Amino acid sequence: MSVTADNVKEFYAHDLVYKFDERKRITFGIVSESYEGSDSDEYSALQKGQILVSWSNSNRKQICRQSKVHLMSRSIIPGDIVRRLEEGKETQRGYCKKTKQFATVQIVESDKVIEHVPESRLCFVKPFDVGDAVALGDKFGRIQSIDQMIRMQSKCGSIVEVRSSINYNIRDYWNHSINGAYLGPGYPGQTVICTPMHLKDPKWIKKSKAMKRKMEIGQTFTIQSIEICLIEVWWCTSNGHTEYGELKEDEIKRLKVLPYSEHLVICDRHLLKLKPTDILLKKREWIKKKSLQHLPDKVPRTENTAFMNTCAEPYDAEDDWCTEEDEESDNNGEISTYRLTKIKPRKKHCPPKLNKFSSGSIVAVEVLCTDSKATVVWQDGTEEKDIPTTELYYSVSLDDHEFFPGEWVVPNSNNDGSDKYGVVQKVNFLERTAEIKWFTQTDPGKKPEELATNELSVYDLKKHVKYVFRPGSVVKAKPTQEDKMGKVIDSCPQGYVIVQWLGGTKEHCWPHNIELIPESEDFDFPDGFESDDDLSEDAYSWETESVESFDGDVTDEINLQNMAAKVDFIRSRISYLREAFRQHNINKNFHFLKDLLCVYDNSSYLDKYLGTSFFSLESKHFQALLLETKKKAKSMGIELRGRLFSKESLSASNKLKNAEKENIQKMIKLESKVNAQIESNKECSGESCPPTPDSSEPAEKSQENLCVELLVMLKMRLDLAYAEIISRIGGRQALTVLTNASENTLKPSPSTAALQNSLLTPEETTPPPKFNKTVDAIATSDAFCIFEEAPDTHRYFSSKFEAKDLQKFLVALQKEYKLLKESLPPGVWVRTYDNRMDLLSVMIRGPAKTPYEDGLFLFDIQLSTDYPRNPPSVHYISYITEALNPNLYVEGKVCVSLLGTWMGRGSEVWGPNSTLLQLIVSIQGLILVAEPYYNEAGYERQTHTQQGYENSRTYNEFVILKLVQSMTELLNAAPKIFQIEVLAHFQSNGEKMCERLMKYCEDEPLKPEFPLLPVSKGLKLSLISALSSFKQALKKALAGKEKEAIL
Repeated sequence: MSVTADNVKEFYAHDLVYKFDERKRITFGIVSESYEGSDSDEYSALQKGQILVSWSNSNRKQICRQSKVHLMSRSIIPGDIVRRLEEGKETQRGYCKKTKQFATVQIVESDKVIEHVPESRLCFVKPFDVGDAVALGDKFGRIQSIDQMIRMQSKCGSIVEVRSSINYNIRDYWNHSINGAYLGPGYPGQTVICTPMHLKDPKWIKKSKAMKRKMEIGQTFTIQSIEICLIEVWWCTSNGHTEYGELKEDEIKRLKVLPYSEHLVICDRHLLKLKPTDILLKKREWIKKKSLQHLPDKVPRTENTAFMNTCAEPYDAEDDWCTEEDEESDNNGEISTYRLTKIKPRKKHCPPKLNKFSSGSIVAVEVLCTDSKATVVWQDGTEEKDIPTTELYYSVSLDDHEFFPGEWVVPNSNNDGSDKYGVVQKVNFLERTAEIKWFTQTDPGKKPEELATNELSVYDLKKHVKYVFRPGSVVKAKPTQEDKMGKVIDSCPQGYVIVQWLGGTKEHCWPHNIELIPESEDFDFPDGFESDDDLSEDAYSWETESVESFDGDVTDEINLQNMAAKVDFIRSRISYLREAFRQHNINKNFHFLKDLLCVYDNSSYLDKYLGTSFFSLESKHFQALLLETKKKAKSMGIELRGRLFSKESLSASNKLKNAEKENIQKMIKLESKVNAQIESNKECSGESCPPTPDSSEPAEKSQENLCVELLVMLKMRLDLAYAEIISRIGGRQALTVLTNASENTLKPSPSTAALQNSLLTPEETTPPPKFNKTVDAIATSDAFCIFEEAPDTHRYFSSKFEAKDLQKFLVALQKEYKLLKESLPPGVWVRTYDNRMDLLSVMIRGPAKTPYEDGLFLFDIQLSTDYPRNPPSVHYISYITEALNPNLYVEGKVCVSLLGTWMGRGSEVWGPNSTLLQLIVSIQGLILVAEPYYNEAGYERQTHTQQGYENSRTYNEFVILKLVQSMTELLNAAPKIFQIEVLAHFQSNGEKMCERLMKYCEDEPLKPEFPLLPVSKGLKLSLISALSSFKQALKKALAGKEKEAIL
């Protein structure tokens, strides 16, 4: 059953939708992006009421009005959090326990359609796929990549073998692009199309004269066989990290797989075993049937069974048929071009033989449309079955205190190592309370001991760190047993998990007896990969964007920013590897060298998009390194394969569409291998990895190590590419990057300690500004003060600082000091230091009429070495373990466009006229706001929606509670630099804040200027306790102050 757009409040990516063309024929499509569900910023092309759809009859995506499309099915899978939306009523959430999916499929290379096929009958076309969970004895992990040897035969009889890992231009002949993806080779008997000349490293078993004449023309092939020759796996290790491994033939045969669970998607290919009860319809008649069924103004429909037949009854072989009749085509697509210019139009075709569709035969089918229903377990503990997915909406929220029956929790006050844990029985979603059954585990081999059951505020609970099991999660037995891997069916309020193991057996397992196998993107990489010290902040600048191949308009600023973030990620990894090779004895350098050469080759996609030649294969430096690699390989008796090492290495060829993604994966794998060697090397003195170097260090070339030399060259060229991208965005840091990349050495700069006494020499043509006294040059005030020494607790105290241009730096600093002294807004305190003029400390009072009112927020700032060209570094000092604002991270990151940590335009980004005052005002006015929920990326699109209002209100509850807890910790450990101001502030405003917050909880509550009411019972319970702790901390701090005054 479909739902019209009038009844659908929100669309999401992967929704199955349909529309009608001018002839009132139904057409299906997949939503690629919706306005409400988009993570893009305000400059996205989508407007309110629009969605981006990939239609099944077109290779192009189309922006459509929501009112013009209808919802057929929603891609909800087990484990998803969903809710119903009812106008003016707050509804509870639930989790999807299981789904029932049915598909209408078309037999490939025919016009025959079979309706209502259960998902269980559809088999995968490949035995293994990327993302599948696999087991090999006592090892468990996820498949990262697969390399296959494909044997194909053309119509002229030519036979060729190619590897799938380097041949991306082989596409299915009958399937066009959907959602930007083409179907590649998958199973024997499949008809594919490609240009023989573009095949990489082909092995021709037989090559006819006709084939030799038509190597440049797109031709069709039939796959004869597919043999998996290599599988790359990330194995889960006992210490929670991952280990990279490559599997060969003997190991592949012993590999056991648990297929990755996904929702059925249109245009996906499956294998189906036909049954006698299957009814075959002509696609033309099925479209007519669906059109009449779903048209808003239905016309009388007559049953026509003349075109129906079962697998046991042959159909009329003389009927004309076509698989894509009257469908649109994209003449700009590669396959479409082949069909129009090189291959005769296939309007008619000889039908398949009758026995091909007989009962019991296995045929390839393509999904035309789907229908699904879900079983949902709601927060109140009730279970509702067979809900049409069109009635459900994804629950989108920042709140980490939404709990569900069967979920594992621990008290918020407990440490993670506590033996006590609880299982949620039910949740009162309006009052924000949960009923918890508590357990304690003393002996891993025994059943946990059941304790009491009680009701608590959800704010006094947090999710269990290790026990995170949801329907669809993949787990292994603990302790490890060979091939003991399975999928979670459900987590039960009784405290156990229902697991279906490989082989089909089900078992009730206690949570301490199983262990989660994470998704590929959730892997905890080895030490050194995710450290904040190893990755530059720029690598996380657009962290809401997924790391995937760039495919867009390079004139669009958003695309350029995404590209810049990913290029910067690779730059930081190359810097890391460069120092690792320099400082440690890394074995198997040659294998690393080959991968690095491929990274260089793949990086040529940047030249293609930017119109540059940074990664030209004609580069003399690159050719010299390539020649040395070939010589080294020859001396070692190694055969090099691939386009780079062939005789036609410099010939034109198609660039890999996923080169960007492949480079990121290669760098992750290289780093994992290098770190593994460093850890196992006894000469490393126990170091797990070398410190990440500053990206501004000089790149010294080492002729003795080809890897180091290539890494140096890669870093320099990526710097140039990154600067080119930044310059197109308009970033001022482009010149700095270009300068660092082009200089072999850095010019020495005066040390920070000498800044206050170091002025330019008299020989300089432009006289420098004269400072008689660094501290007294500007009179101090309570809001702005200059201290003699910076505290060693400052975040950037240990960071070295050398101004690149001392004169410009001092001039800029003098202007900043004057502006801060004269123009600081109320509620802001700034401290600077004589001995470290690059450091500042800032404290901001929360604005009135916001959830942050009367709170204090502290920041450490360090000016850049080329200030004011580049923005400063800013660190937020968090006093609790949960973020109380989407833009203020617990680890200290401040997300604002002026710092380059979020996207912006014009005055929103740092420029030559930007100031510290502007930055401080932005934090105060753009981050500490009345509805901080909408500060999260993409959530501003929920403004004026029912779900947005509910989420914003409950998030403000969370903010108020966390603010009180944060201020309590601030009083207990106030920094010396602001200790007097903190105590004075809360001596004047502490009691007033407590009274105001308690008035929100009264029967006749005080109405705040931001969404909050009605206050839940859960907040009242937690807030009373938090305010009591705050008052005690304030009393203690004031008593200590009085004691110091007496002494």
